[in-house]
Amino acid sequence: MYGESVFFMGAKGASSSASLLFAPERVLSLHDASRETAFEEGRDFDLRQNEPALVRLPGSRMPCTGPEDVSPLICADDDAFHRRQVEVTYTHAGGWDGPTPLGGGEAVPGTIRRLRAAEPVRVALTGDSISEGYNASGFIRVPPYQAAYGALVAAGLEQAYGSPIELHNFAVAGWTSDHGLADVERVASVNPQLVIVAYGMNDASYAEPAELATNVSALMDQVRRTSPDAEFVIVSPMLPNPETDPRVVPRFPAYRDALARLSGRGVALADVTTLWTHLLSRKTYYDVTGNGINHPNDFGHRLYAQVILAQLVERDRLTAAAAR
Repeated sequence: MYGESVFFMGAKGASSSASLLFAPERVLSLHDASRETAFEEGRDFDLRQNEPALVRLPGSRMPCTGPEDVSPLICADDDAFHRRQVEVTYTHAGGWDGPTPLGGGEAVPGTIRRLRAAEPVRVALTGDSISEGYNASGFIRVPPYQAAYGALVAAGLEQAYGSPIELHNFAVAGWTSDHGLADVERVASVNPQLVIVAYGMNDASYAEPAELATNVSALMDQVRRTSPDAEFVIVSPMLPNPETDPRVVPRFPAYRDALARLSGRGVALADVTTLWTHLLSRKTYYDVTGNGINHPNDFGHRLYAQVILAQLVERDRLTAAAAR
């Protein structure tokens, strides 16, 4: 496991623990999220035998936040959560027993053909603040300056296939699928061969699943008018913080299901929703958020990229790229 993010909550002078996705065999590195300070086993942290947990020791240099101090962090400074998270890289014996994104290459055969031939591919991304890049460290200009998921997808395709990827990111913070549909001419103007469509987080404040799906379907239809060979990856979003507005959370699995019904020839679904739901059964929201409400941190942006790349990179190439 590389760079799993952790947020410790508790009394600052006392011991506290945080959940990991796997039971670690050996910690290879543990540092603050900016990767500027390394922490030491036995001095700053310890492990629990055969348990998926990390223990912050009394007097540790690792950040720890009191429960009463969490609310003021939400939507405060861009790096408020980043400064209070740590990243751990470790070996583990257990396999992943949660949902695994299924390959969608058969749904986007034209894109796969171009990639296999190492041809250039024009990719357009339309979405909201998550897709624009919010709270990736590169976006908020703090170390380690990791790019957001759109650029990670482009880099992953170039690494796996050697294809030059021309990425056009049209995402705008605060947008819903209504905005995306109204902006479709700008997306179509670059004559994209692949379009990543990622809405739902902001739609959830008002839109029923059918409305989201109708907008996304209409957006795709309009792109096809000028780019008939364009293919699409639809992204179902991460979950928002249930503590900030629990009323909207039930919409997200319904959004995923509605978007899944749009998949087929030329359209693949990147199901971030299911993965994120399972993630939150093992970790807290503050482990993986960038703003405490509805943005991923660096670890979350990497998860977005991995789910999307699972639709575009053949498994043998994905394994080879990961090994390099």
